[in-house]
Amino acid sequence: MAQGISFRLFDVSVRERIELSPSMVRFVFAADALDQARSFGPDQRIKIFFPNAAGELAVPRGEDWYARYRNQSEVSRAPMRTYTVRALRCEQGEMDVDFAAHGDAGPASRWASRARPGDRVVLLAPHADEADSGGVEWNPPRDAREVLLIADETALPAVAGILESLTRLPRPPKVRAYIEVPLGADVIELVGPDDMQIVWLPRAAHAFAESADYGQRLIDAIRAARLQPPANDDDNDDGAERPLSEVDIDREILWEQAAATASSFYAWIAGEAGAVMAIRRHLVGERGFAKSAISFMGYWRKGRVLE
Repeated sequence: MAQGISFRLFDVSVRERIELSPSMVRFVFAADALDQARSFGPDQRIKIFFPNAAGELAVPRGEDWYARYRNQSEVSRAPMRTYTVRALRCEQGEMDVDFAAHGDAGPASRWASRARPGDRVVLLAPHADEADSGGVEWNPPRDAREVLLIADETALPAVAGILESLTRLPRPPKVRAYIEVPLGADVIELVGPDDMQIVWLPRAAHAFAESADYGQRLIDAIRAARLQPPANDDDNDDGAERPLSEVDIDREILWEQAAATASSFYAWIAGEAGAVMAIRRHLVGERGFAKSAISFMGYWRKGRVLE
């Protein structure tokens, strides 16, 4: 995505910092140029460039900017990470981006823990001049009647946007969501279809309690739910995928999009790659769900940096 011609660089500053929960913070980024930014789906991905260790934010410009960016020394290069557009108000020149706060675990989280109004970053986001931006995975079949969402806190902003988008449908599908968050206090109110079912899975009851490992609450909950593939679904014959192929998540990114085929069932699963991989094995390899009806996305990998 970083090299996609449909994305442009935007110099922005923090207009407002909003604490959503102990582990989630929202930044309202502002710039006049954001009236030309676009978001093409509820899980629209963008890149954010943060100041380097010296506090410098020098992102090259021009047609070959990305090659020159990659050629910069690691010390001088502005760290880049992937985030989701939570809301875009073009007429006001504002974009909301929600951050999962992890202390000083990395340059993005470190910046988020200290950033205040006036601080600057650079966004790489879709531009109004481009019709097809990429960076959107949410693409349910038009006739999907059942939707399954599985996510940890890094994918919570996308899930929140997805749920809101479903309220605008004349006949929303039945929605079940499993969301893992760091703490009990991180359970927040989400807007979605009236009959949606959300299972919140805090890794710890409070900040001083023992915490489960990343993804373990999600894996345990999905196994305990004993989910069943939809009956009489023509797209449920996924025999060609068995035995289920493995993905080496320590060498490559787990990123599989659901096929654009008619199906009554659709699932969107994102979070720590090891947990997503385990859920993939369970749903497809053990429960018999069609892999073609599920998008699996390793948003991050414990112990590994993903840009």
